[in-house]
Amino acid sequence: MELVQVGEGVHAFLRPDEGANVGLVRTAEGLIVVDTTSCAADMQGLLDAVGVSTDRVCQVINTHSHSDHTWGNQLFRCSILSHRLCRETMAINLQGPWKLDTIRESIALRSQTDPDWAREMQKETIGLQITLPTDTLDRRALKIGGVRLEVIHVGAHSPGSCVVWLPEPRILFAGDLVFEGRYPFIGDADIPALIGAIRRLPDFDAQTIVPGHGRLCSIEQISALGAYLEGTWARTIDHLAAGHSTDEAAADPGYPHYAEKAAERLHEANIRVMFSQLAGDGACPL
Repeated sequence: MELVQVGEGVHAFLRPDEGANVGLVRTAEGLIVVDTTSCAADMQGLLDAVGVSTDRVCQVINTHSHSDHTWGNQLFRCSILSHRLCRETMAINLQGPWKLDTIRESIALRSQTDPDWAREMQKETIGLQITLPTDTLDRRALKIGGVRLEVIHVGAHSPGSCVVWLPEPRILFAGDLVFEGRYPFIGDADIPALIGAIRRLPDFDAQTIVPGHGRLCSIEQISALGAYLEGTWARTIDHLAAGHSTDEAAADPGYPHYAEKAAERLHEANIRVMFSQLAGDGACPL
């Protein structure tokens, strides 16, 4: 983990090896936290690293519903803000895949093929109390303790995905629209919408872009992510037009690559997700 000051009173916990990034914005009224990691222990560890107690946090923002950005919510007693679709998805998950018994069954099953992942998940789910956002939005401009920010719904990565924009220091917390240095997870994405959203990111004219995963990134790196997604989408269209199967497409060595040896299992998985969407089967939950 690396703590980086990205603006006056604005920090990012960059966690390329540990998981999702977290934003911390200091205001006169207290601290704003952007995303809360995958468990309370991880989130508490980040706060401890900067000597911050949870009672100093006055606002939490979840950029989207995925567990690695929301399962640390239980630490906080302040307002937790998200898009309504983010909250709805989390509530639906609590009735199915996020039931604790179901989580334990999933961990046990995957331990047979990925024991390291299973051990990590076992630790992360100790004492887990999944906490839903308390407030929802479509688009909201906030002013907290003299700091202006906008929470903007973009969808694309998942139906309820948002970005957090601080206009005065021109800092963008892009959430999982952007993965730097590793393959993106697109299992819940609308791929054409995702490509379009990435194309529009330069319109912010951001001085600093904090991705959902990875290190601070430039417009050039975002362009590389967009090119990977566009190239993979176009090649999958060609496979469908040729009457190929999902397995034939996934075996094609001519697909573009994005990040070698970094979540590389998603290279093939992302081809399968795109094939599924193009074939009309909907998103593929990985």
